[in-house]
Amino acid sequence: MRILECGHGVHFHQSSHSRVKPPKITQKFSCRASSSGSEALRALKPSGPKFTAGGAADPEYTAASDYLKTIGFTNIAEISRVLDIATNPNSVLMGKTKNAHARSLDVEKDIMPVVTFLQEKGVKVGDVYKVIIGHPPVICYSIQHLKSFWEYFESLSITNVGDVIAKRPNLLGLNVDKNLRKIVEYLQYVETPPETIIKYLTDSI
Repeated sequence: MRILECGHGVHFHQSSHSRVKPPKITQKFSCRASSSGSEALRALKPSGPKFTAGGAADPEYTAASDYLKTIGFTNIAEISRVLDIATNPNSVLMGKTKNAHARSLDVEKDIMPVVTFLQEKGVKVGDVYKVIIGHPPVICYSIQHLKSFWEYFESLSITNVGDVIAKRPNLLGLNVDKNLRKIVEYLQYVETPPETIIKYLTDSI
């Protein structure tokens, strides 16, 4: 069986002579640098920018940096990496992929609502840090995007969504209608047992 990607969608092709197996998704959602971490950090460019025309520190960047420190961030390089990926659409730290949601972020309007949502869903403060460091674009996402993801996972009888996300934060980069639903419907079509679908989504995708 082969998996073909077209745009944002995921398509499956199965030979008539092959055995049906849960598909292995080839689409990657990693936010890791394409080169080594040290090389990527050396290539890091100011996001936002970090300084105003007058040379003063950019207040939005400073506010975001200060806020991240309140939820467990202590390493300046980690903060720079997260904010560059989240605010710079051309971040070298995304490798060949792009963060389509990258933009200037306001702490109260953008970042805090995401953190609050995660905590309300039972994600511990320490795990919120893991989610953000593991998938920086999450602080750019709308609450509706996160709600749709949570509701869809819960509709599949996945009760520990917060634990799943803490372990595999890149799952949040999947769009329910463009990715997740199509994957699940295909697995259901080939009569994959529900428990296998859940294991596939939480451990393998």
